[in-house]
Amino acid sequence: MISILCCMLALLQGSEQTSQSDQEWTRKSTGENVVSLEIVSRRYEAEHKPDLWLVGVAHIADETFYAEVDSLLRDMDIVLYESVRPTGSRPPKGETDEERVKSTSLSMEFVADVAKRSAEEHGIFPHTMEDVITSAGLVDRRLAGWIEDASVDPWGRPLALQVDTENSTVTFWCFGSDGKVGGEGSAADLTVQRTLVISDDLIEEEKEQGMQEDMADVLGLAFQLDSLSYENPNWFCSDLTMGEVEAKLAERGADPEILKTITGEAFAAKITSGIMKLLPLLDMLAGGGVRETARLLMIEILTMPDVDKMMDGIEPELMNVIIVDRNTEVLSDIAATIKVADQVSTIGVLYGAGHMEDLATRLHTLFGYTPVEERWIVSMSVNPNDSMLDESDMKRMRFMLRYQMHKANKSDNAK
Repeated sequence: MISILCCMLALLQGSEQTSQSDQEWTRKSTGENVVSLEIVSRRYEAEHKPDLWLVGVAHIADETFYAEVDSLLRDMDIVLYESVRPTGSRPPKGETDEERVKSTSLSMEFVADVAKRSAEEHGIFPHTMEDVITSAGLVDRRLAGWIEDASVDPWGRPLALQVDTENSTVTFWCFGSDGKVGGEGSAADLTVQRTLVISDDLIEEEKEQGMQEDMADVLGLAFQLDSLSYENPNWFCSDLTMGEVEAKLAERGADPEILKTITGEAFAAKITSGIMKLLPLLDMLAGGGVRETARLLMIEILTMPDVDKMMDGIEPELMNVIIVDRNTEVLSDIAATIKVADQVSTIGVLYGAGHMEDLATRLHTLFGYTPVEERWIVSMSVNPNDSMLDESDMKRMRFMLRYQMHKANKSDNAK
């Protein structure tokens, strides 16, 4: 899953204004004893096409934000959502037998990995593919649909499942193009096996959380993947797989090592996650206010004028993959959906705010969509009086951040 960098990209770039319509995608609002970060959702219309909502979302936010977003999406006929999928989670396919076999092998590896993870987490052997799907959905709401996609071979037959409880193994079978045991070439059987470690006295181990989840916990916020209805049958993942992201980075000449930072595998990312886990202790030692201060700083930084310039140092090749290439996948799915518009009256696109400027521009160019309605939803709020910063502190902080941004821009221009 694209992790913390995408979260920041989504919010930072969402602060930009579009060149054509001068529309913001995020904004700061202030009221009596409250400062809030708001994200907009917009409805678009085009002649003879279904209505389309671009629903801006943040990976971490107040629970009320996700409740409002969920309510908005509830009446949509189809929801296309953002989530970089694991390699192998798409339905196996291919133009040639060789491509079909390779695609099926990747999908079987994915299914087997998820089956092992969910079985060990719940302490129950799966005996049918339905067991695997149900158990996977309890681990992660998105996984049930992905397992369904990946568990039907390109010849239209479901994978077979064989469980050996005595040896604690689960084996997945595809019987090739002929659907029979044995065979050669594309008709040869494919098998993937996993050994399960299941204890009678299952003790649920603490799951290693990603940086987004750590940040949500520390700031008292909810996590997107735990809060939205990804299990709904009319919700479809519309994104690249991790393997496709890696391939596109290579095509564009970007350093694939950046993925370790994005996914939280790099040492620096793990240090950042560790520091986040220390904030509750600091809050206790300081007598409160650390969490509120962190929220307030986040809102201030994300809504600063020209905050998007903070991303100028990121490789353009990486930005093209994370924003443009992934948006192209969404637009392709929108085009396919429009072909059956007689059965679809509303389409919801649930993506990070940073994707919306490019999506809105290309929706107009490709399909003639124009905005007709908008809803601003509070994603995060804080009482500034509860933070450790008074107004004079905030003024000094704003000046310091803008000065540092000015110096950075000046340095870039001098190169």
